[in-house]
Parts: sequence; structure tokens; C-alpha cells
Amino acid sequence: MTFEELLTGVRRYPIVTDDTRELVAGGVFVHGGGRALKDEFLAEALALGAAVVVSETAPDLPAGVALVCVTNRRAAAAELARAYYGDPGARLLLLGVTGTCGKTTTTYLLESLLRAGGHAVGVIGTENIRYADRVLPSPNTTPSTFVLNRTLRDMADAGCTAVAMEVSSHALEQERTLAVAFDGMVFTNLSVEHLDLHGSMDAYFAAKARLFTDYVAYARRHGKTPRAAIHVGDAYGAKLHARLCGSAWFPDEPPVAFGLAPAAQGLDGSQLQVSAAGIRGPVLRNGEVVADVDSPLIGRFNAENILAAVALADALGLPRAALEQGLRELRPVPGRMERAAQRGGIAVVVDFAHKPGALEVVLDTLRPLTAGRLICVFGCGGRRDASKRPVMGRIAAERADLVIVTPDNFRGEAFAGIAAEILAGIPADTRATVHVVDERREAIALALRSASPGDTVLVAGRGAETVLSAEVAGEERRIAFDDRVVAAELAAELLPG
Repeated sequence: MTFEELLTGVRRYPIVTDDTRELVAGGVFVHGGGRALKDEFLAEALALGAAVVVSETAPDLPAGVALVCVTNRRAAAAELARAYYGDPGARLLLLGVTGTCGKTTTTYLLESLLRAGGHAVGVIGTENIRYADRVLPSPNTTPSTFVLNRTLRDMADAGCTAVAMEVSSHALEQERTLAVAFDGMVFTNLSVEHLDLHGSMDAYFAAKARLFTDYVAYARRHGKTPRAAIHVGDAYGAKLHARLCGSAWFPDEPPVAFGLAPAAQGLDGSQLQVSAAGIRGPVLRNGEVVADVDSPLIGRFNAENILAAVALADALGLPRAALEQGLRELRPVPGRMERAAQRGGIAVVVDFAHKPGALEVVLDTLRPLTAGRLICVFGCGGRRDASKRPVMGRIAAERADLVIVTPDNFRGEAFAGIAAEILAGIPADTRATVHVVDERREAIALALRSASPGDTVLVAGRGAETVLSAEVAGEERRIAFDDRVVAAELAAELLPG
């Protein structure tokens, strides 16, 4: 069978997938995904009754199983997913947000702005997948190409008219969104992260930039005219914006530049006032007010996230009234600068900051809001980019007064080695007091017992995650653990009312 023949008739099969966990008899299996065990996956697919195997390697197959040879498995999977689920992206206003930090908050902001503009909105991201009063778990920041297209189909069938989704560098590198036509995209920023996958910052940037080049070209071929918003206050964003202006990808209208510095072009957030009470002030374009911001979010980075969402929504034609209403009605973003407790003059804040840039921004945001000491509880996950560990150790020691290093998700890696790499980045002459506590609940308890009125305790790294990969009796186990719940429980127990 040729690929074109399969693509034309793909909807007659009961399932098309690259995941044997959802394959059923008579289905189409795209072979070659995953990091290992490729032959075992094929054997499992055949045992489950796959009728068609799509592969780059032309494996020997039993009689009765059709082989479809392709040169690019990922591209084939993307086109099959799009066709099988009826090209759902064509039915939606589809917005993608990429960058190292700020993706989740920006999608929450876009959701609120779009809803105020009359859209029924779906969201796909790190925290969850939600639409039409449904909240589903999200196994990845950006799902696989088959799960993504199935989800978009379900959203469109449920009445959604727009979707805001996080687009990770993993997804772009692995081409999970290859056959999805975006109407708009945002670049928030770029800092050290995922170098275990990409190898260098240049490669990491190149992966992110694909959303604004290859994927824009794809959308144009499928009848869309994408709009883009790029944070030019970030060095990589400025580089990307300069590359795209006047390019074949954006021949009609250049991407909207935005930033907190005064700007002659694009969106100017220099008049925004950031305080402990929130973010207020006008967003300007050529001296004219695009929107008056009145938001409970705090921190300079959230001002940048607000600008990102406003820039794209404005470029897509949402009126000023919808922008302002959406900003006022924004729901709290779980695990992002979330106040878990406020007792005895001590603030306890939980944040997802698990990357060097994010930890730096959160600590710098909390410092001027803290009358006393800043206490930071954090760790680094196992079997992930180890190069960031000493960097995060240095950032924490430079900005906090008390640092407590504790486990994040083990994922089978020993905490002692992770902690040693974090400590290696902390200067010997640091002014911060540093402790290592090998149990996360006890680390949070130590932070609270050490706090005095006027202090702020930051519990960083996991945000709204509810399951922890931990080591119990020498074995890796997944246990229920929510930093927000644990911090609130311990604060009620240990801090004065």
C-alpha cells in the first residue's frame, strides 16, 4: 500500500496511533516512535492485531499485515492524524505559545481574553487540558500528534471556537504539531533549559523558532494568515523578530513586538506599574492606549505575560473592551506565584520555577515584596538537564537568605548526586545559609520553623503538580504530593494564627 492510498482511506480504520497502549485489532500502527524498544513495540503491535504498519525501515511482517514505507515517520504520523481526525485545526482559531518561561500563564491570559471576546475556549498545556467544563490530565506540555489532533477534534465538536496551547521545544523538535495550522503564535523568552535534548542554546533557539517559520509556512499553505507576537525585551526574541520582519513567512504584516521598555513600534508596556497589589497601567501603541491593565497578578514577568497575550489578541482583532474585561476576569493560575498561606506575618508562596531563569525571576520578584528574610526551598528533577543544577544553586544562594535543597522528582536518580551538583554551584563565601534535607515535606517544615514575621517562604519547582516521583525504601514510587496542600497544612500547624 502506498502512503497516499492509506491517507485517502485512513478513516475506515478503527484507530491510527504510534502508541501500542491505545492500539486495537485492525488499526494502523506507526512504527519507530519512542526512545528505545522499537522492535518490542512492533512485536506488541502485531500481537494486538495491527492491520497496517507505517515504517521507515521496512520490517518483515506476517501475511495479511500491510506495510506502508515512508521516508519521514513523524511527517507521516502528523498527516495521518490530521486526516483521521478530520483536520480539526481548520475549524478553530488556534494559538500557540512557546518560550522557556511564561507559557502557562500566557495561555491562561489568552483564554480569558478570548472568552471575553465571545469565544468558547479550549486550553492545552502543562497543567491540564480543559474545555466545555471538562478538565483532563495533561501527560505532556504538548501532546503527541495523535492525542493532539484527537483533542482538537473533541474541542471543536464540543463547541470550542478557539484554542490556546503551549508548544514546547520537545514538541517542535519531535514535530508533534507538524500538521497543525496555527492562526497565531507568541514567543515569550529563552533561557537555559532542555540542553539535555538540544545540546546547545543555538539548537534550542532553532527549535523554538520553527513555530514562526516552518509552521507559519504550513499554515499559509492551508489557507490561514498567522499573526505573531514576540517579546523583544528578550535577546533571543529581538533576534527572532529581526529575522522575521520582511520575511517570506510574514510578508503582509510583521510580528508584533512587545516589551516593558519604551518603544517606538509595537506594544509598549513601559507605563505599567508593578507592585505587591498587582499590575496596573496602560499598554500603548504609538502613544495610543490599546488596553488599561488592572490585574491581580504580581511581578515584572507577569507584566511581560500580560503584554504577550494582549499583543496577540489585539493583532487578531479583539476589541479593547474584551482585552480589559479579560484581564480583570483572569482566574488564578495554579502553582504560579500562588500564595499557599499567610500566617503570623509570614507569606508562603508556591511557584513552578524549575529552571534557572524562572527561579531567578521569582526570587527577584519576591525580594522587594519581603520586609524580612527570603527563604527558598527547591530541588532539581532526576534524569533531566543536569547542567542547570549548579546554576540554580548559585541563583538561590545569591538571592535568598536561607536555601533548603530538597528532592524534586527523583525519576530513579539518587538525590545525593543531584544535591551535590546543586551545591557545587553555590560559592563558598555565600551569605546565604544552606541546608540539605532529603525529604521534601520536612524541608518545607524546616523553612516554616525558621521563618519570622516579615519573611517570605518560596517553595519552588513543582507548582500545581500533585504526584511526586520519590524514593521509598530504596524503590522509586509515585506518591501524592502537592506543594500547595503540604505548605498550607504545615503552615496551619507550625505558624501562629
